[in-house]
Order: sequence, then structure tokens, then C-alpha cells
Amino acid sequence: MIIAGIVHCADGEIGSKQQDGAELRPSVTGQIPRRARWTIPGVLIIFLALTWWLRSPNTYGLESLLSKVSNHDEEISDQVVRRYNLTVGARWMNLDGGLWRGIFVCNGESPCPTLSAEEGDIVELNVHNDLFAQVSIHWSGMNHRSRFGFHNDGTGGLNQYGLLQRGNFTHRYDTTGHWGLNWYADHTGVGIMDGAHGLAYISPSPSRPRPYSQISSSPTELALMLEAERNVQHLLVWNYYRRDAGWRILEMRSEGTNLNCYDSILVNSKGRRHCRHSDYTHLDGNRLDESGCVIEAGNEGIQCTPSKADYEIIETHGKPWIMLNVLNIGFEHAVHFSIDDHQMWIVANDGGFVNPQLVDVLYLTNGARYTVLVKLDREGADYAMRLASTSTHQNLHGYAILRYPALRYPQHGAPMIIQNPKNGSVACVNPDGSIHASCNTTSPSNLAPHPSLPPPPSNKTLHFRIGHQPSRYEEHVTEYYLNQKPYQLYHAQMSPLLFLDNLTAIEPPIVGDLPWGTTVDVIVHNSVNDTMPLYKHGDPMFLLGSKASATWEWDTVQEAIAAGIKELDLEKPPLQLVHDVPPLGWAVLRWKVQVQGATMLHSNKFKYYAMGMSAPLLEGMDANALSKIPRQVKNMPHVDFTPKNDGV
Repeated sequence: MIIAGIVHCADGEIGSKQQDGAELRPSVTGQIPRRARWTIPGVLIIFLALTWWLRSPNTYGLESLLSKVSNHDEEISDQVVRRYNLTVGARWMNLDGGLWRGIFVCNGESPCPTLSAEEGDIVELNVHNDLFAQVSIHWSGMNHRSRFGFHNDGTGGLNQYGLLQRGNFTHRYDTTGHWGLNWYADHTGVGIMDGAHGLAYISPSPSRPRPYSQISSSPTELALMLEAERNVQHLLVWNYYRRDAGWRILEMRSEGTNLNCYDSILVNSKGRRHCRHSDYTHLDGNRLDESGCVIEAGNEGIQCTPSKADYEIIETHGKPWIMLNVLNIGFEHAVHFSIDDHQMWIVANDGGFVNPQLVDVLYLTNGARYTVLVKLDREGADYAMRLASTSTHQNLHGYAILRYPALRYPQHGAPMIIQNPKNGSVACVNPDGSIHASCNTTSPSNLAPHPSLPPPPSNKTLHFRIGHQPSRYEEHVTEYYLNQKPYQLYHAQMSPLLFLDNLTAIEPPIVGDLPWGTTVDVIVHNSVNDTMPLYKHGDPMFLLGSKASATWEWDTVQEAIAAGIKELDLEKPPLQLVHDVPPLGWAVLRWKVQVQGATMLHSNKFKYYAMGMSAPLLEGMDANALSKIPRQVKNMPHVDFTPKNDGV
């Protein structure tokens, strides 16, 4: 039985649920009109003629089509189907109370509507492009290992053509084996920077093992934690700027201005602009402007006017526990996150459940998601949720509010106020991103999967080097690469790599020869003095180890272990979709090829990604891969594009 789920219509309304494919129609009473009486015999005649025609060998194609439709419905007859419509467009908006600007929206909203499902459901996502540019929607964390294929991954130039203006595409996802909160966003251009992003939440199956018993053995407390899980709330963290990404790239091309500085940190598209805190005038010895940005040579910095927009409020509703999914969609600023007077139990990341860790401060790199449980045992009041950037290029901070039920007198027209910590306690996160000495945090490398999941032994090793070079075509542009050569944004406008008919005709930075079942080690050498978050499409990766300001000197992990390297963990390494590579150091990433498709490993920082730091991966591809892609996908309307050079 197919049960259609909630549908977000293009006008933002929510459609009705449908069961067994039946539509909700008004009833009709009264006599049958004369015209209808003549119509009934006509329908019967057409039906009999069609039945006779289907017996003819000439109609085999139609019979085959009808058979495929029937078989397809039978395949998913035991799964819930949830259908969503998403129209990507643009609006003038003023999200942080500063300047109005064009924002990419879905169904008129930014962030885009949250897609919801339960583990094991089928999700059908129909995307309509109402923008002035090409667009495609990529759902992070989906491995497409099911019957629907990797052409649903939604990455322009990689596994599908970007949607032209007024174009449509329906993605199909089988959520079996998937759960948790992930992001979805445009992945043909950089619409993710301009608001074309949203959340997708798959609630975990009741049979999936939870780690909550490591927090408490009380049956009552465990029941309350499960209640918090059922009522989980989401925080989408976004570093926001007054100009669109296209404008910033043009500015960089013409003036060499960096792409590191932003105006505000928003939570669920709410927040305000905070200027540099008066106590912080320098960062790593460099002078800061009013916006908290490092002042570059020949540039006096940017003036800052604070705004008074509202903050996001997270209501506790009188519950004893709350579960929060905190996801950083920002494409530049990793952040430290804390809640005044509250500690957090980290219970999951975007790779699955983890062994719980109790912390005051949560570290969120770019594109990462963590799930936390918070004990709500404080007095009725508002508590500041603090977010501050860890960047070496800018001090940037923002807030949200955790609200307990309490008596509050309205202050009409007055801006929201961030309260100081109660009872003389300290704020764990400072405006410059540093952590108070009395507060604790943990490293993502300490979050082992639950249940235990040791990585499989590897049988293939790749060496990638993060590096940079001056552009041959753009005077002020520095290009970045991950595997020998930059892979610039214009490739998203070209024919998808998934459609290649000659898998041997590839060259770096594209990586082939990754057969199904191969366990791959990617040893990443970072020659750039910046932390580099690397995100992989499809399956998550194990981080076997990393080290800052160090050189990797071995061909394989086995050789390094034999040499006595202590930074490698082959027993319980963390499993995530995105991992940091430390500055001037190395990191070792491992995953097993269990998909057939074109994936990608790329930087999750805007400047580096836009300037070429990507490496496409042809995983599990063989001679039969192309024949499995539906004809309508290969024949999507598109514009044949051949670049004149390798510029931005």
C-alpha cells in the first residue's frame, strides 16, 4: 500500500494525505446529464478497442511500460511514500535586520521547508526551477544504494544536468538504512550560500540501538529521552552576508578581495548583526576592523552598524529533556556552540549514533551536524545560546534563545535582550570563539560510533595534496586544488561524469578505478595554513587520524603504523560525512565503495570550493553503469557548454 506523505506546495500550503492513491474529491449528486449518457457507451467502445490493441505484438512497448509501472509499484508497496514539491525562486529579504538583498528561497521560504520521513520510507522530491540560473538539489548523506540510482544525487555536472529555467526533476530516495538530520541545497552553482538550502529529517527506526543507557539507567529518564527524540528540534546555523555569492566572486576577480568575511551568524534564518566586541581588537596579531575582519594590506576595513532583528527562540514546553539537532550550513565559519547554565550530551553525528559525551561547548565544522540531549532543570527564564566563529580571519558571533515557560511582561517595540548567565556562572563561549577555562569540550575524533563499528581493512591508497596556484587567466585569483588540478565551478554546467561512456578517458582531478567493494584510504596532505573541512557525497568516511603542522612520510597506513605513528586509530575512529584536515598537516580518511555512481570529495569552505578544491570520484562504475541510467535523465534539456579556458 502506498501512502502519500505531506506535500509542500509551491505556494507554501500543505496538501492533504492520500491513501491507496485515492484523491479527495467532492461528491456529486443528482441525475446523469444527457451528454454523460452518450459518453458511457463511447468509453466502453474505446476500452474494448484498447484491449484488442494490447493483444497485438506491435504494442509490446506499451505492455512493457505498463508492466514496469506495475512492477515498480509492487516494489514499494510495503513502504510509505512521501511526496514533496519544491519551487526554487528568489525574493528580496532582510534576514539580519541590516540591508535588503536578493535571497534564494524554496516555496517562498528561507531556509527551505524541512523534509520529514521515517527510516524506511520512500521520498519523492519534485524540484521546479523558478530562478534565473540553473539549479539542482543535492541531499547530503544519501548513498543511493537502492533501486533508484545515483542520478538522483542532484549535483550538476557530476550525476545530472542542472535544471534550466522552468525545468523540473523528480528525485526518488529510499531511506532504508538512513536516519537523522541532514541538509539539502543547490549543487549546480553556489546557491547554498544565498539561501537555497534546507533540512531533511529522517526519524530513526524503533529497532535501531540507542546509546541513551550510557547517560542514565533509570527507566523513567530513558522514556523521557525517547520522548525528547520524538519531539526533536532543529537549529540551522548559517554565516550570512549582505551581498550574494556571485557578486562576491566578481569583486574578488576584479580587486582580489578575500571571501572570508561575513555580517552575521543566523539560526534558522533569524539573528542580527553584531559588530566586533570592544575587548577584541586583534586576531593572531592582526588588526581587526569594525566587523571583526582582519584588515588586509591596502584596505581600511568595513564599517559596521549593529541591527536589532529578532533571535530564534527554542521553547522547552516544560519538558525535562530536550533534543536538538545542530547543523552548520555555513560555507566558511566553523563555530563553537554553548547554552548558558546547561551542559549537552552529544549522542549522534551525521554518521549515526555515538558513545555519548558530556560537554559545555560543541564544535561544529562546516556542513557538520550533531545531535545533543540537554537536561532542562533550571529556573524559568531565557538562556543564551551562544555561537562564535573559530576562524583565523574574522571574529563573528551570534545568538539564539532557549526559553523556559515563565511569566514575562511584554515589551512592545523593544528589541530582544540576551541575558547574562544566572547565579554568577560564566558564558562558556567568548565573542572571539575561545572557550572559558572552566568549560570543557571534545574533539570530533573522540566520538566513536555506537554500536561499535571498526573500519574494514583497506586495499587501495590515494594521496591527495591541498595546494594553490595563481590563475593563468585571472589577475587577482588564487586557484586551489585537492588532487593535482583545480576543478572549477563551471564543470557543473557541463555533461555529467556519470554519463561517461569511456571510463579510461579521465585525468586528475577525477579519480576512477574504484571498483565496488574496494576499501579506500585517502591520505590528505595540507600545504595551506588553514583548517580544511572535506565533505564526501554518498557514504560517510572514517577519520583514522590527523595531525597539524606535520608531514606524512609513508605510502600506506600500514607502513605508518609499522613506523610507530600514534595518531592513527583503527579500532573506533569517528564516522562522519565531513572531517577537518588540520593546517599544514595531514589526515587519513577511509571508506568502502558500496555505490555505483559519480561522487565527490570537496572543501566545505566557499573560497576554496569556488576556486577549485574538488575531486570527483567514479565509484563502483563499470561497463554496464551507463545502461542503468534512465533515458529521460540522459536526455534532460540542457545547454552544451565548452569553456574557453580554465578560469573561474
